[in-house]
Amino acid sequence: MDLKLAKCCGNCEFFLDGRICSKKEISVTQNQVCDAYEFKAVLHREDDCLKCSKFQTSNCAHPKVASEGIMCTVWYPRNSAVS
Repeated sequence: MDLKLAKCCGNCEFFLDGRICSKKEISVTQNQVCDAYEFKAVLHREDDCLKCSKFQTSNCAHPKVASEGIMCTVWYPRNSAVS
């Protein structure tokens, strides 16, 4: 089964203070959806290079240091589960 991120306000870069969309300049809830969605990357200790979709690709910003336990600001989650 493939897992995908919900393209809703709660995961959007434009969602501010848990109630405002800075793009549309309106009040929203975290479960609303619109076409201006922009993924908001949030780093957690367990989100290292091994869980990044850019790991060992030409899109990796730091290919010489990317490894287990390393995190960076361009981290992007894999969009499907590994079985």
